[in-house]
Amino acid sequence: MKDIDIELKILEVAKQEFMEKGYTNASMRSIAEKSGCTTGMLYSRFADKNKIFTSLVKEGADKLLYYFNYYHEGFSNATPKEQIESLHNYSEQGMEKVIDIIYDYFDSFKLIICCGFGSSYENFVDILVDMEVESTVKFVEVLKKQGHDLPHIRADLCHILANSLFNGVFEVVAHDFDKESAKEYVNSLQDFFAAGWDRLLGLKYKEK
Repeated sequence: MKDIDIELKILEVAKQEFMEKGYTNASMRSIAEKSGCTTGMLYSRFADKNKIFTSLVKEGADKLLYYFNYYHEGFSNATPKEQIESLHNYSEQGMEKVIDIIYDYFDSFKLIICCGFGSSYENFVDILVDMEVESTVKFVEVLKKQGHDLPHIRADLCHILANSLFNGVFEVVAHDFDKESAKEYVNSLQDFFAAGWDRLLGLKYKEK
């Protein structure tokens, strides 16, 4: 077999190993045996389990993180008036793109969300949550500077709410929703959080 064919076989077998056993219980020896190669041959291509796992999920994970950062930068670079007026529309469009990326790389996110504990991707959702919290705190400051009389909103509350949102979004991966069902579910989830945030921020909730 050509080197490229061997590596593709290893990755195919490793994906099934991770899916069935999770990252922690997956075995390099088992991956080697099922791939038809020696453990030495496997280690010559992948230094450890994490290298294999990374090869399987990195492209999709990097694309989502890149877009999410781009999305937040775009929002923060808008004028205060634009931020306030377009908040929910911008959020809905952003989440639609997130869902597109998730479903373009569904198996990668299935591995991260359901099988990634112990890997270097086990805190992937936390990274998204931290980015969302940072953006929320900045937006609260924008509202204050525009003269909005806001109650004190704790950073840890922002974290709890962002964590709830993103763990809710990734339920579509954990439960194998088809894409259309996922979009419907996430739209309802966003409506729920939008109404709640408008209440907290003293904004008028706009129904669709």
